[in-house]
Amino acid sequence: MDNTSKVTSDFIGNNNIAEFMLNSINTNKLHHAYLLSGVKGLGKATFAYRCAKYILSDSIEKDMNIGNSVKASKLIESESHPDFMVLKKDIENEKSLIEIDQVRDCINFFNHTPILGGYKICIIDSLDEMNINSTNALLKILEEPPLNSLFFIISHNRDAILPTIKSRCLNLQFKKFSNDEIEGFLKTKISIDELYDLSEIIDLSNGSIGRALELINEDSQEINLKIRKLFNEYSDEDLYELENFLRSSNKLDMFFELSIVKIDKLIRELSLKGHKYENEKIDKFFHIREKIQKIYYEGKKYNNLNNHIILDLILLIKKSLYI
Repeated sequence: MDNTSKVTSDFIGNNNIAEFMLNSINTNKLHHAYLLSGVKGLGKATFAYRCAKYILSDSIEKDMNIGNSVKASKLIESESHPDFMVLKKDIENEKSLIEIDQVRDCINFFNHTPILGGYKICIIDSLDEMNINSTNALLKILEEPPLNSLFFIISHNRDAILPTIKSRCLNLQFKKFSNDEIEGFLKTKISIDELYDLSEIIDLSNGSIGRALELINEDSQEINLKIRKLFNEYSDEDLYELENFLRSSNKLDMFFELSIVKIDKLIRELSLKGHKYENEKIDKFFHIREKIQKIYYEGKKYNNLNNHIILDLILLIKKSLYI
């Protein structure tokens, strides 16, 4: 289980999804694949782990909060449960995507019957980090799911998911958190004195507690500052220096997400003015937003190098915004 999921193990909200899943488990009406969709940082991975622990522990409790003293929970935490696996990019070996060999390992995993429980469970974290080859390999398993197989597939951008994947999954859409919920959560995690710019952090989080936690980090604050300069028509920001910084800090995802948030904010501000000239600007920003998403998601899908994606995004933003 990754560090973010451990920090956010007490995520709030989306109780309707938890109630639905609990009822499905207890009435033996589980679908073979669940698509957990919504912006990054809503607790989708945390929820998937909770479900896996509850199912593999054969619990009859009225909620899915399985303690770490339970055998199945211990084994999942230590990544040693024989009926549980996670597909995620190999950060230690500097991999930017979930590769096809990992999906083949998943296929082999499901070729064996459950050892300790009634199900074999795989969490895919996330679908956005799979290229076209690994996605197609995953599709083959979903088309003919083995008996007692269960997938929790996490996606931060439902619009980018292949229709063939969507059609084979039951979608659970996670809602964003309110500003009050984010503020309350942050104040339970860190000292109020450390929240030197709480209102901006909440604004940039765009309803995501996970992103809010990330924005407190010093590197993320620096990226936010550089994005401000990038969106400033009169900034003298060195674009290649910015590209080198983002590449060396491995913060492409954060740069992409904050750029989208910045454009959404500009669109909202222009919408409030309601003039015809602003409507033309709004159309332009929507077009830029679509191009940014296309560069990012297609770059990931087709395994483009991160530094190429970063530079393409930077140049697109700078050239498009003020022409």
